[in-house]
Formats: sequence, C-alpha cells, structure tokens
Amino acid sequence: MRNRSSRGRVLLAATAAALLVPVGFVGQAHADSHQPVTGKQSSTRSGTRIVLGEPEKPKTVKPEAAGAEAVDCAEGTTVHDRTSSCSNYRIPVQFLVDGEPAGSAVLHSKATAQLDTRDRYQWKQRVELKLTDPTTPSAAEVSATVKYQTGRATASTAPTRILIPYVTQTFDFTLSSPGRDLVNDNIVPYGDFSAPGFDDGSAYLGDIFRPRCDSTPRITPAVTGGCVYPDVPGLWQIDVTDWRVDSVGWHVLWAQKNLAHPWGVKGTRYPLHRTFDQSLIADNRRTACGPDVPRPPRPGLACDEYPFAQSYEGAGRNPDYSCEFLNGRDNSREGSYRKASLNGQRVLENDPFYVEVINIPATLTPQKLDQLRGPVGCGVES
Repeated sequence: MRNRSSRGRVLLAATAAALLVPVGFVGQAHADSHQPVTGKQSSTRSGTRIVLGEPEKPKTVKPEAAGAEAVDCAEGTTVHDRTSSCSNYRIPVQFLVDGEPAGSAVLHSKATAQLDTRDRYQWKQRVELKLTDPTTPSAAEVSATVKYQTGRATASTAPTRILIPYVTQTFDFTLSSPGRDLVNDNIVPYGDFSAPGFDDGSAYLGDIFRPRCDSTPRITPAVTGGCVYPDVPGLWQIDVTDWRVDSVGWHVLWAQKNLAHPWGVKGTRYPLHRTFDQSLIADNRRTACGPDVPRPPRPGLACDEYPFAQSYEGAGRNPDYSCEFLNGRDNSREGSYRKASLNGQRVLENDPFYVEVINIPATLTPQKLDQLRGPVGCGVES
C-alpha cells in the first residue's frame, strides 16, 4: 500500500502543447477537429491540488505528403492527415512537499493513432511516455496509468507501468466505435501518475482528435464500416505517366490552370464535393455532354467533363467547366479508379476532396499543354 503519511504532493505543469490548423480545411470541414487541452484536475482531497499550466503558443505542422504511412511528429508539435494523428508533448513535473518544490523531472508524451478505413470496430492508438531530467530520487518511483477519454468509442486497457528514467514505456490500445450510425467522436489520452509518499497527479497526454466513423453501405461493407478524420479533405491523384488514365490527367490539368476557378487544386478554397445523387450526376452529364454537344469527331473518343459529374461543382450547377473528347477507355478507367480511391478514403456525400495531377514534366509549357488536349466541343470554350 502506498504511504500517504507524508504531506507531499506531485504538481504537473503542461507548458508545451500544439494546436494543429486542420490540413487543407475547406468547405464544410470542421476547424475544431482537434485542439490542445489544458490541465486535467485531480479529485479534490485535503492538502492535494493538481495544477497544469496553459499550453504554450502551438506550432502548426502539416503532413509532408499523402501516403500510406502514418504521420509522425516532433516534440512540441501535432499533426494529422485523413487516417492518422500524432501529438508530442513535453510536460514539466514538479514534486512539492508542504507546498515547496522538492524536485522535478520532465515527462515526454507522444500519442499516435492509426484509424482503419475498413473497420470501425478496431483501430490502434498508442501512447509513449518517457521521464527524463530527474532531480529527486522520487522521480524513479513514478508509475503511470494511461486511459482514453471518448465521446462514444470504447478503449481497451493497458497495465500501469513504472516510468524508469530515460526508458520509454509504451501503452497500446485498441479502440472501437460501437453501432452502425455515423458518429463524430472526441478522443484524448490522459494519465494518472503516482509515487510513494505523494498524492496522485494527472495530465492530458495529447491533443483532442475527432474521428468520424460510419457504416455507409456504398463505401465498404456495412458490417465493418470505418473511420477517418473528416476535416482533412480526400485526395484523388491522376498520374499523367500512367497510360491508362493519362488523357484524363491532361484534361484536368488544363482545366485547373485555365478555368476561372482552380477547381479541386490541392490547398485552395475550391475543393470538389462528392455526390451520389443520381439526378444531380445525370444533370451534370446532360449539361456538359448531352444531346446539344457535338458528337466525337472520330471513333473511340468519349466526352469528358471537369469538374467531375460526381461532384456538386459539376456542369449542372456550375457554368465554369471544361469539356473535351478523349480516349473512351481512359475516361472509363479513371472514373472506376477514382471511385475506388474515394471509397477507400471514406469520402461521403458532400465531403470535400482535392484532385492532384502528378508527375507533370518540368518542361511542360502552356502551349504544350494545349497540344495535349483532345478535341473541344463543349464547356467554356464551346
């Protein structure tokens, strides 16, 4: 049993946390998808008080690039993309006896999460703790119990561990979003810390992140569902060196550079917003490529419009669009690949997404781009 005869107490002060400006926040995404948190107060007991300081001015970090790898973060920063998150805190710890400092240490806390876009019932989160710079023997006896505060999700438990100075202790968790409803959650890790002769202290160990979990049948099997951070727009990339879709890529690139607005260009205020509304999709196609549009000048060509018909920015609602005739197989393949990619990112109805054309030659000129276009029979140039 822990000795409580001493009148000592542990004071933790969190002085380094970061606020992440949501990456590519646009449209209807939520700016408060995640935020730093201040001190977590302990239960009030006679002679015991836990005080945690306000976060310092945060550092904004964006993911280096989109990809399958989970994001990482340096100390004093937080970052997240559509499927992973990371926050890395440095938390000073003071040991007080009768209200006076009796020693100190530094707690390093790194909290990460890797959501599963195809399974809402089990995704992984981790907290890594390391205690350094101890100035009192009591620091070598600190133990930590890590838990998660959530809105709807449930989290597994991890055993209490002693924070041996300069040794990283890892706490692994499996989280689950119950049910099949679309749920926006609030998830943050916290820890309770104890040492013999001292009253417990507690602290949040990372930022609040807000995943969205759903079981939309048209995205993945409803029996599994999946989760994402919805404030980060989806991203569809078209490779102009891929012979299967290159003609669509050149058309999209031309449209993004020449229309009145840079529709879908990554990082702009003009993302596309996905729609599954068949009447809207049909109207977009009818406006861009309907009976009033001349037929393709030769066999094997198909009418291709941008912004895509499967978006709220399509031609039926937006006169600022481009249309040209290009390889019909390219057109069909690009649509299938795009659907699979956006489904994999759980881009739902009215969710924003960007369109990025990649592997563009450094020597490409506007004149050369014009030459790469197919015949034009509709859109802003018709």
